[in-house]
Amino acid sequence: MTARKKLGAFALVAAAAFICLLPAVSQGGKVDLRNLDESLRHTTQQLGNKVDQSLDRTAEALRKTDQALRRTTAKATADLRASGRDAKTRVQATDPLRQPPLHGGNPHGQGGVAVVDLNPSAERPLGGSPDGSDSEEDVIVGRARGEKNAAGAYHGHITIAALFGNELLGVDTAQGETKNGPLQGLQTGILDPLCESTKSEVCLSLLTANSTTTANGSTNDFAVARARLLGLGVGAAESGGTIVEDANCQTSTGGAKTVNVVSRSGAIAQVANSTSSSRSCRGEAPKTLNTSTVIALGGNGLPLPAAGCADGTPDTVGGLPPLLPIVCNADEIVGAAAVREALDVFVLTAGNTSLVKETTAASESVSVAPAGPEKPGPQCNDKVDNDGDGVIDGADPGCHSDNDAKNPQSYNPNDDDETDKKPTKGSGPPDDGGPGEDGGDEDGGGGGPGGTGDDSGAGAARTADADALPFTGTDVTGLALAGLLLLGGGLLMRRREGSRARL
Repeated sequence: MTARKKLGAFALVAAAAFICLLPAVSQGGKVDLRNLDESLRHTTQQLGNKVDQSLDRTAEALRKTDQALRRTTAKATADLRASGRDAKTRVQATDPLRQPPLHGGNPHGQGGVAVVDLNPSAERPLGGSPDGSDSEEDVIVGRARGEKNAAGAYHGHITIAALFGNELLGVDTAQGETKNGPLQGLQTGILDPLCESTKSEVCLSLLTANSTTTANGSTNDFAVARARLLGLGVGAAESGGTIVEDANCQTSTGGAKTVNVVSRSGAIAQVANSTSSSRSCRGEAPKTLNTSTVIALGGNGLPLPAAGCADGTPDTVGGLPPLLPIVCNADEIVGAAAVREALDVFVLTAGNTSLVKETTAASESVSVAPAGPEKPGPQCNDKVDNDGDGVIDGADPGCHSDNDAKNPQSYNPNDDDETDKKPTKGSGPPDDGGPGEDGGDEDGGGGGPGGTGDDSGAGAARTADADALPFTGTDVTGLALAGLLLLGGGLLMRRREGSRARL
């Protein structure tokens, strides 16, 4: 504590002590000066002890707060580095007024109701933590985010309120979880039954914060208040962040609505709304879409604070630059990453720096196409029993050019047919005199092994016959024909001998 602060504290203690002593040392409206010094010393000592105790407690609280902030900063830095978006990969925005920041590089959908940032950073992207602990944003209200992290797992988070990087109230879900906000009991116990009893004519929800995360995505919904009364609907401070993936595409969506009033016939009033969507499908270019409304009545935008604010013109600048610039529909799209902020107010802007930035209704989205299925390897090298004979790959005779699974020299791992081969006698001599099918035109398809370059020897028109067994050893057909010829010759000779005997 500095000397000036100590002197002020002592003066405060002395003044308080003097006030406390007046009743004690006064008698009949007169002050007993003899007891004044002793009473003053006693009271000052008591107050001093209390001040010391208070200062000690304050110092301890500050120490614990500092430790907590250090842990939070360390965790945020580690998370940021794990996601591949540390400070070394960031770039400086050339025009921070018109280049709203993306938060993190992982696929995500995010919407936020309001953000106040003292001395806003021009780095792009900012940290991805919804509570602002790694982006140095100072006040965050109603930020909902669905994300797929660097490890490939989905995650949902809703920051209801955060101050200087410390989340005051929030909801967080991992895969397989569903969680709700602090007023869910009131909602399900009182407000929902009221809505049901009035057949949805009188409905109210307060501080909605619903987060659901599965193995295929995350959906997060926030609202300070939603009401429906006799056909009139009102929504205040709403946001959402969603990401979902199927076999071919990933879609991320973020949205934020500050105030909306609708009737059965359509929109009545809208203040500060924004949406952002990004969709990436395998084999296709990504598709992004940003929209926003600043102020609209009856579906028609108002040219406030500048003409371009009425129709959603991106990056419309109004206000009093550089003292108090106001930007409508701040927009940034790079590849599959998109950001839209409905209304930004800056204070004292000079170059790329500002004293304060206040953002109302921000949304952003990033998507990445799912990876395609891996191309399967050849049947003789895929660790699968493709022909159902109980053996695979090198142990299957069908993967050997000589049908001999015990001959490692004849194994062909690039053969895409595991079915056992049926060797036939070729028309020409083998090229190398090797055993079995090696080197010859065994399938009659012409050319070398396989006819069309297939080392299996089965040729391009080969078909698999799983019910037939391959011939091995002696040619049975040849033996049968030879036996018939011998039988016929023997019968003919017997007839001739019988004719001679009759003569």
